[in-house]
Amino acid sequence: MSFSAGPSHRVPGPAARIGVRPSRRSREEGRTMPEVEVQPTAAQVRRLLEAQLPRELRGILDLTPTPVAQGWDNVLFRLGPAHAVRLPVRRAAVPCLLREMRWTAVAGAPLAALGIAVPRPVFRGAPGAGYPWPWAVVRWVEGEAVATLPLARRGRLAEDLARALSSLHRPAPGEAPRNPHRGVPLDARLRAAPPSWPAAAAVLGARRTERLRGVVDDGLRAAPWSRPAVWLHGDPHPWNLVHRDGRLAGLVDFGDVCAGDPASDLAGAWLAFDADQRSGFRAVVDSTGRYDDDVWRRAAAWAALYVAALAANPGAGPDFGPVLRHAAAQLDPGS
Repeated sequence: MSFSAGPSHRVPGPAARIGVRPSRRSREEGRTMPEVEVQPTAAQVRRLLEAQLPRELRGILDLTPTPVAQGWDNVLFRLGPAHAVRLPVRRAAVPCLLREMRWTAVAGAPLAALGIAVPRPVFRGAPGAGYPWPWAVVRWVEGEAVATLPLARRGRLAEDLARALSSLHRPAPGEAPRNPHRGVPLDARLRAAPPSWPAAAAVLGARRTERLRGVVDDGLRAAPWSRPAVWLHGDPHPWNLVHRDGRLAGLVDFGDVCAGDPASDLAGAWLAFDADQRSGFRAVVDSTGRYDDDVWRRAAAWAALYVAALAANPGAGPDFGPVLRHAAAQLDPGS
């Protein structure tokens, strides 16, 4: 769960945090936040840009790189009103960046017709200036993180997101990436990353954790996805959704983009919306005629797994505390 060029949400400190993405292993298994291996500076970014930008982009060299966000995987420097520079801070984050560079524009192509922006890559940089890994210049997506929008104001946005995901969820080509933690059958996801239920119970309490386990068990009993794999955003939680005036303006952070079962994306409805908003979300999605009741049972199970992972990983940061508490309550409506 990381950040991308997008929401202008700010928190105190030298760099704003739009969200955090635990490493694939630490997030899913409840381990602690990994150490930053490289901390790029604005001066370093300036040298990288000066040495590598092609002629058609050199106009942005007049702009000052300004650090605006840092998560578990990347640091983000804003570069004027239209661009940002993303640099991994850990070697393990490099594959996510390369996947974003290759597939963001492809997977997100239908969103433009809906007026929804994505952080489209415009340049892939190479190691240099003492920085050891690939890096990227991407388009900035202006707006605010939905996580900062009061829940009562998210009704229209729920339907916007439903239309966006329905548009994105189209059959993917055979060469589209796969992700063992997204879009796979639930039993495969559980084998790849077993949830730490005792750690979750320490945060959520035994009764609520047992309820989450029941939601996962119900998802396992649902029929699996049997249609062609579709494009998935991979991580549509409230920090990766950008709004302007309560309407969806962008989807950011395509580091988990992949092809598979749309249930893992639809799970975002429990993270972002209340029951009435989720009903509106589902009505729009169901109107496409591509989904059955089983996909929603699996989606709820995915949401429960996301909640368990966040609860078991306190290092995910305070930004995810409200998301965790909200989603846990949505999955346990009788509490």
